[in-house]
Formats: sequence, C-alpha cells, structure tokens
Amino acid sequence: MAITIKDVAKLAGVSTATVSMVVNNKADRITQKTKDDVLAAVGELGYKPNYTARSLVSSESFTIGLIVPEITNPFFAELARNLENHLHQAGYVTFLCNSGENLSLEERYIDELIGRSVDGLIICGLTAENKEKLKLLEKLSIPYLILDNRRVQSNFSIVIDDFEGGKLTAQHLLSLGHDTFAFVGDFSDYQNIYRRYEGFSEVLLKAGKEIIIYKTDLTRKGGQKIAKKIFNSKATAVFCSNDLIAVGIYEQAHLDGLHLPKDLSITGFDDISFAEILFPKLTTIKQPLEEISKIAVSNLLKMIQNSDFSFDTLVLPVKLVVRDSTGKPNVPSS
Repeated sequence: MAITIKDVAKLAGVSTATVSMVVNNKADRITQKTKDDVLAAVGELGYKPNYTARSLVSSESFTIGLIVPEITNPFFAELARNLENHLHQAGYVTFLCNSGENLSLEERYIDELIGRSVDGLIICGLTAENKEKLKLLEKLSIPYLILDNRRVQSNFSIVIDDFEGGKLTAQHLLSLGHDTFAFVGDFSDYQNIYRRYEGFSEVLLKAGKEIIIYKTDLTRKGGQKIAKKIFNSKATAVFCSNDLIAVGIYEQAHLDGLHLPKDLSITGFDDISFAEILFPKLTTIKQPLEEISKIAVSNLLKMIQNSDFSFDTLVLPVKLVVRDSTGKPNVPSS
C-alpha cells in the first residue's frame, strides 16, 4: 500500500497541512523541530509526494527545463550540477537537454519542454538570438532566464565580467615581465570571448606590447590544433579564452618536450574542476558557478511566483586564480 501524507502526519504528530507545507518548502513559520520531525517521518516511511496531484491543485508541474550547449564540456557539466542542486533544494525536478551547439535542436527542445508544462526554463546557449522563440515563452507566461549567453545580451540574463577577466590576465602576465603575447580562441561568433579579448588587449596595447591572435575551436582539440603555431611564434605568454583550449596546448607541449611555464606561460578561463590537477596547475580566471547558480535559481523562482518580477542583465565578478602555469619569461643567457 502506498504511503500517504496522512501516514506521515500521524508518525510526526502533526497535521496533514503541516506536512504539506514542509514538503512544499512553504514552512517559513513552522519551527525547525517540527520540520525535522516531518522530514524524519518522510525518510522513515519513504513517502513520495504526488507531483501530478500537486500540479493539478497548484497549476505547477514543479519541473524546470535546463538547456546546455555541450554537456561534455566540464564547465557546463559543473554549471548543470550546481543548478540542479539548487533546484532540488527548492523542490523542483530538472529536465536536462543537451543541444550540441545546434540552434534548431535547441529550439525543438524548447517546444518539447513547453509541451511538458515546465514551470520555467534556464537556457545556456544560442536561443537568445531567436527573439520569436523568446516571445513565445513570454506569450505563454513561461518564465525563462539566459546564462552564459555567448552571442548577444538580452533581458533576464546572468553573465560574468568577461572584460575584467581579460584585464586581470593581462596585468598578471605583464607583472611577470612578458613582452609578446598570444590570444587563443574564436571571438568572431562569440561576444563573451570578444569581451575577454577586449579586456586583455586594452591593458597590453596601453603598455605598448604585441598581441598575436590565433583563431581556433573552443575545445581541447582546438588547443592541440593551434599549439605548434604558438610554439613557433615569439609569444612567451598565452591567454586561452577557455580552459579546454589550454588543456589541448598542454598536451601538445608535452608531446613536443616543452617545459611549462619555463618555455611558455599559459593561462585559461573558467577554472573547470581539473584546472587544479593539471601539471603544472593552471592559472585561470574563475567563474563563480555556485553564485551564478544560486542567483539564477532564486530569480527564476521569483519569476514563477510573481509574474510582475523581472530583472535586467546581471554581471557577476570574476577573479584570477594564480597557480603554476605562469612564470617569468625564459630569457636565453648571452
């Protein structure tokens, strides 16, 4: 026989209304002891709330759609994990969709998620370019917000200060005494990558330094593909526009017998989980994933609960994490 809310209430010694408020995260006025008693009873009995019944009563499905461009990219995997954790704590189930950087697939996922009556959407990808799709969500009163929007900025966006990240990287490398620098990435299609380059170049050009630009895919293979050109250039310091590119350059440097940072200083951007376990450990710009996720979920839930709530683009700060992949340039003795 299925465990009911009445069973939980009887074991905890409270009313069914109290149990309902606790399991639905609406127990602000209930004492912590009572909450603990209810949750203990829920755990002991293995009670599972009936979400279908909840949705019929409240017109909410307690589900959120999350679209990411590439789940194999550790940055998006870590972002998705953080978002899911915060949504779970708020009583929501996450539908994760991986678009593979494919706009048409992303749009199809949005249609599918609309059909599944999600309460809101978090979009990390290309859809912000499609104003018609966003207008459809607004027409249907489905709240959404945009994260890591690499193409254009729009309302309901949460982004990080890419420009400042580029500046911090340049200032660090300048302080080590480097003269010729390389920037690696593809900013022809990605606004956030271009902002990283703008911050980087502003500092270096003011200092009268040379920057060599290498366009490549924002992947590990992209880093490998361009690495030899960098090794054969005058550059002694490299700013990779994400950590995956840096990983690819590391791999090629190892194959070519280069010693980092003695032969080349390398910096990244994102601070993905294994940046700290590379050898040498990667100097990089840290994106505040925990803060991004917390603010994103908080704002989305406010939009769900209050149709009049809105916000403009939020820009969150970044910080430079200095590790072992950067050092003074290797100047040959005369």
